[in-house]
Amino acid sequence: MYKDKPLLHQRQKEYVQGALRSLTLDVTPKCNMHCSHCYADPFAHVDTVGIEVVERMLDEAYGLGVQHYVLQGGEPILAPDRLEAIINKTRPDECYITVVSNGWAMTEEKIRHLKELKVDKIAFSLDSGIPEEHDTNRCKGSYDKVMHSIDLVIKSGLLTSISTMVTHESLYGEGFRKAHEFALRKKIRLDIQIAMPVGKLEGQKDLLMTKEDSAHIYKMWQESPALDTGQTLINRDVFNFGGECHCPAGKEFLGITANGHIFPCNFCQTSLGNIRDTTLEDARKALLTNHWFATPQPLCLVGENKEFIQEYIEPNVGAPKPLDAHALFKLKRGE
Repeated sequence: MYKDKPLLHQRQKEYVQGALRSLTLDVTPKCNMHCSHCYADPFAHVDTVGIEVVERMLDEAYGLGVQHYVLQGGEPILAPDRLEAIINKTRPDECYITVVSNGWAMTEEKIRHLKELKVDKIAFSLDSGIPEEHDTNRCKGSYDKVMHSIDLVIKSGLLTSISTMVTHESLYGEGFRKAHEFALRKKIRLDIQIAMPVGKLEGQKDLLMTKEDSAHIYKMWQESPALDTGQTLINRDVFNFGGECHCPAGKEFLGITANGHIFPCNFCQTSLGNIRDTTLEDARKALLTNHWFATPQPLCLVGENKEFIQEYIEPNVGAPKPLDAHALFKLKRGE
């Protein structure tokens, strides 16, 4: 769909580096899987905020210049009516829309419908290029479901990609190597998600990237071939916003939970308020009074910045989530 969106192309040309650009939105907390590394586990049983509140937030997001939405869960395909309402409200002719799925419930008919709604890409979680490893973390048969779904999306003409979470050890393992080979063979993007010490991996620092690991991924990115879209095959969020590599959390990127909390990113599980009674503009303005978010950070704050992890993540292991961002980062309400 992307090539047929001239209004989106114009908005992308007008984008000013550092402005709010992307939102992740948890369509539903419901999921048919229980992955061992799920970062969203603390919010698996929350109530969803009213769709009218979400639609009001999306109007504001458009006015602030948001042009990229990542619609996820849970599993967004399990809430088809809510997903459709959200897609329609994003102004799909002017925004790039990615739907993230585990592939289990995906069908040719659903893909066709998402294309009719002007979704640009359907991304799939792939934990390993080894079927048994992926299925062990998900459920039996899920690897084959992902493979079949990717073929269906490619056949439909939509873009697709795989998202693979890597730990300090798995980055160099056969499972990740085969996932990379699969992406090369299919000529689709491989989004690398580094392990974060949150959710089911809360406090597990031994799984995090070392400087050498981060440098290894960076080298992969530099050497990565270009796809037909012009994008590189390898991707990380810190590579994807132009200029120098930096963490986009809070400045170019915000995350919205299914029950309406506003996060600096979906991994930084600290609430800047709820969309029921807080605007995105006020939440972001308050956050940017904290130096961690106001100044460029070359590393992912939650996953790679040891000082940030030591100051904000480690002391709150076991505490109920989300944390209060105003208290944690000493923000002034209303600024």
